[in-house]
Amino acid sequence: MEYRTVAEAYRDLEQTSSRLALIDRLGELLAATPATLLPTVCYLCQGLIAPQFAGVDLGLAEKLAVRAVATATGISPGQVTGSVQETGDLGLAAEQLMSATAAGRAASLQVSAVAATLRQIADAEGPRSQGRKLDLLGGLLARATPLEARYLLRLISGELRLGIGTPTILDALAQVHGGGRAARPALERAYNICCDLGQVASALVSGGVVAVEQIRVRPGNPVRAMLAQRLSDADEILVKLGGRCAAEYKYDGVRIQAHRTADGAIELFTRRLERVSAQFPDVVALLAAGLGPAEAIVEGEVVAYDAAAGELRPFGEVMTRRRKHGIDIAVRDVPVGLFCFELLFADGQDLTQLPYPQRRARLAGAVTVSAQLRLATATEVTNAAALEAAFGQAVADGCEGLVCKSVSPDTGYRAGARGWLWIKLKRDYRTELSDTVDLAVVGAFAGRGRRVGVYGALLLAAYDPDADVFRTVTKCGAGFTDADLAALPARLAPLARPDKPATVDARQQPDVWFEPGLVLEILSAELTLSPTYTAAWGEIKENAGLAMRFPRFTGRWRDDKSARDASTTRELTELYRTAQRKPAST
Repeated sequence: MEYRTVAEAYRDLEQTSSRLALIDRLGELLAATPATLLPTVCYLCQGLIAPQFAGVDLGLAEKLAVRAVATATGISPGQVTGSVQETGDLGLAAEQLMSATAAGRAASLQVSAVAATLRQIADAEGPRSQGRKLDLLGGLLARATPLEARYLLRLISGELRLGIGTPTILDALAQVHGGGRAARPALERAYNICCDLGQVASALVSGGVVAVEQIRVRPGNPVRAMLAQRLSDADEILVKLGGRCAAEYKYDGVRIQAHRTADGAIELFTRRLERVSAQFPDVVALLAAGLGPAEAIVEGEVVAYDAAAGELRPFGEVMTRRRKHGIDIAVRDVPVGLFCFELLFADGQDLTQLPYPQRRARLAGAVTVSAQLRLATATEVTNAAALEAAFGQAVADGCEGLVCKSVSPDTGYRAGARGWLWIKLKRDYRTELSDTVDLAVVGAFAGRGRRVGVYGALLLAAYDPDADVFRTVTKCGAGFTDADLAALPARLAPLARPDKPATVDARQQPDVWFEPGLVLEILSAELTLSPTYTAAWGEIKENAGLAMRFPRFTGRWRDDKSARDASTTRELTELYRTAQRKPAST
């Protein structure tokens, strides 16, 4: 299969704004892909060359990529750098430069050769690895057409910008190889428990939907995190959960999923599927000593924790552990504890289908508790007074609040789902005047006055998982320090786009658009109806969406969350309706 076929599909996807059109064009690409290459093409459409959790890093800095473009075009690195600065896009700059030097070049790159070469680039290590990477990339560019060069360089820089996410690829797979839309839930479930789109595609094309349904949870493949809805009233929570629930402490830290594989290795994954074992070697040691099953998947919260004092420390402290260098010093200066709350797999048995009480009992038997390896505090409650008391104790103990979990017989672990089996009760939104939500940045407005030269406000959006679209809910410029504002352009530069991304639904026109990627925690006075913002459009009132009144950045960058982990439009709708049901304050 020629890589040109993939590049042309990318070009068309980038120019498409309709989600149905995106699915159709992606379906054309997948239909034209040989079965043996389908996993590879699916990875490439994700902007990857392997599953995200594999942690494959091409290790190519922009300066090295610029040198490769210079070699391929016969132009000086300085001229290439100037073109990149002018266009703001290494891929586009390379395409323009190569249009002058390689305009008539015939397409010859094969998808298999591109993938193999990119793997060699990622694998190159040692004293001469940068030279080896440069030679390999230069070899690809020397054979690439200008259009192919655009997307090769965007893939390498992590800025593919196609306007599609994994849900859209799953839709296209269902349409082309699953017999239609009815296959979509089976594909999504399989992806949620293995996080490997290539594995799902391979099973589908070789054995149909039946083979996809046989995919099982296994250590080494992260399971997408089950998520919670939110309510601020104890009575409402108990009604939703059938009159009783497990009130489990919600710790303010980094949620991790720990895997012990058959060879005894322990790997830690974040919700974003990042490998963080190297950053938390003390947590790995705790699990090596205190986790019983030879093979297991455990979920827990890594929290900055003073074990001697039994005191939880603020979220900001544990985030200082997210570094590449100086790990030994960080371990010494910021000790952490792991508070386990789920056991998803143990010694050959998938536990995700078991109800919560059974999973909790198995977890208690699997973990030998120590000073810094603990079980999340949990107690079963059957009335609002008991739930309020548990909430008060959790806050007094330094937690954010509670996760109230259903204890009914049908409470399996719903990977990747946000439903009413888990409900968050947090101190931040005990009233409608104190709602914190996590929103994705989709645009920015140029600063004025003292903010000239930086962004003055950000356009923020909630995620609509049903449509795989980000719908705007507020424009926020309050709460940012001068240091925050100075850091924003560099943080957002890799996500910048000249036009509105296909996955963004907005009625505003910011000065700069961004592919959803950066998530911020926002505090708001209240939610209100608006003809300007598109979150929950038409669900509460015709020709109106939800907006946040007096939004303010809390100072918390949610680097632990991907854009699709942001608060959902459904959550905002529920928050609004809950507030409307409450009597007005006097």
